[in-house]
Amino acid sequence: MRSDSPHSFPCRILSARPSDVDRGVHDLSRDMDPNLVYVFLDKLQRYAAKPDRALFFAESAGKIIGFATIIERAEVPLTMAETAANLLQEYACGTGLMVLPEYRRRGVARILVQRWEEWAQACGRQGVWIVTRQMAEWYQRYFHYVVLGTTVRHGVEKTVLAGSLVQASAP
Repeated sequence: MRSDSPHSFPCRILSARPSDVDRGVHDLSRDMDPNLVYVFLDKLQRYAAKPDRALFFAESAGKIIGFATIIERAEVPLTMAETAANLLQEYACGTGLMVLPEYRRRGVARILVQRWEEWAQACGRQGVWIVTRQMAEWYQRYFHYVVLGTTVRHGVEKTVLAGSLVQASAP
């Protein structure tokens, strides 16, 4: 896995518990529409509490600067070809990744994606898949995720990508 930058920013990754969520939402929602903060809070509470999901916070100097969420099994978009859909059934689904703007391009997201992959592997999943509107090239460049197709969610076309955790064996 490659890094976003030559040197990773020093941060600590926390496997969030429900008691961590209020602090995380406080630190991360500053640029968010105040009317949508409750939706963000609800999602993060569910990911911190349910055993089939995980919430990771990136922390630096006592402040939450990013998060990543992942679920062991997610519903595959209906638009996926059968072979891709079958593959994704064996993968965990990364459902959220965000780093505050002033901490981007320092390797924080790379570390969060690594935690996705470690968690998926610990759950016996063969890879991680995601749906993204704008970051497909970034996942391809830095994590070698492969485009499997597109889907439309809420009237917006998004790209479905996946990264395998299974190493190909040498012939």
